[in-house]
Amino acid sequence: MKYIYTTFLFLMLCLRVSAQTTIDMAGTSVLNETKNGQYYTKDINNYMQPYVGTWRYIDSDNEFRISLAKITMDHVVFPGANIDYYTDDLTIQYQKYENGVLIFNSSVKKGASVIKEFGKLQISFTDYQRNDSSFSLDLKLVSTGVNEHNKLKFELSKFETKNTYHDQHPNEPYFSVPNNIEMTKM
Repeated sequence: MKYIYTTFLFLMLCLRVSAQTTIDMAGTSVLNETKNGQYYTKDINNYMQPYVGTWRYIDSDNEFRISLAKITMDHVVFPGANIDYYTDDLTIQYQKYENGVLIFNSSVKKGASVIKEFGKLQISFTDYQRNDSSFSLDLKLVSTGVNEHNKLKFELSKFETKNTYHDQHPNEPYFSVPNNIEMTKM
């Protein structure tokens, strides 16, 4: 009897410690879901999976690539802002090539991804060659056949964040990377 009682208490303790509410990333958000570490915003429908991999755009002798990788159950904590939750997310990294030679390789950054429906992803993008300005990036899958998505529309928002580099260099392109382009999965 003592063994059954001890086992029961142990199971109850385990359930209490691991109790966590899972929220569908594409669903409706929950009040205070980012506050106490009890919520996991999960990519239940696996909408992020088609984005994972390396995508490229080639324009004459210039090539631009982005690499996306999925993070499962990333723990996001900012104590000063009272933020503590778990989420599925994507990392993003980009490379630029001229004449086949790598000229820039960004660091890997968590993207703070938002995906509410299949084929439409919003992720933060840091333009490391433009004073580390962060911009909103829309990535839209382009259908190339039945259940095939090997094309991706890449579109940075120009006016979401002030680009101080461009203000100081108005004759240069707004971004250091190509914009409003269609990329192909490698």
